Amino acid sequence: MISFLEGTIEHLGDKYAVVNAGGIGYRVIVSPKVLTILAKSKDKVKLHIHSQLNMREGTFDMYGFNKREDLDLFHLLTTVSGIGPKGAQTILAAVEPSHLKAAIVNEDADYLRKVSNLGAKTASRLVLELKGKVDHIASLTGAVNLSEESQATEALLSLGYNPSEAKDALRQAQGKTLQEKVRSALQILGKR
Repeated sequence: MISFLEGTIEHLGDKYAVVNAGGIGYRVIVSPKVLTILAKSKDKVKLHIHSQLNMREGTFDMYGFNKREDLDLFHLLTTVSGIGPKGAQTILAAVEPSHLKAAIVNEDADYLRKVSNLGAKTASRLVLELKGKVDHIASLTGAVNLSEESQATEALLSLGYNPSEAKDALRQAQGKTLQEKVRSALQILGKR
């Protein structure tokens, strides 16, 4: 089992990176957020890896994360009935880890449904099965106002931005109130 890869980036695809580690190129499936980080990296990179043999397709897939905490959360998500590695990767790409933890702790399946496009049953199952299991992920602690975050996301979505653009802009946005945060996100989106 491979735990991590450290090396240089040889190629970036739309959903993967090829990491040259010791003269061998490893194809690692990564989220758009990690792809952006890797594109800016000039030196060696280190990715924490989840590897899995896909018997149905006859492939050996590796999923890479730049933070150990994201890998831990990925492992927790794959324990939920009906969520496989691709689904877990999609959820982590759509929801910030701290927001995911807050939604699970606060039993807010509606937030997960809105932000990550999960179905109602899957979102409820995720909250139910992971309740009490995310507490050990220490770096994800912190107060997160999911209601305000959800409203800001919905405001940007209603203006025609896609969920990925809205999430990225809100992550960079400055402001204490909901209105300030949305205004800042719109300025960021306007510069693109």
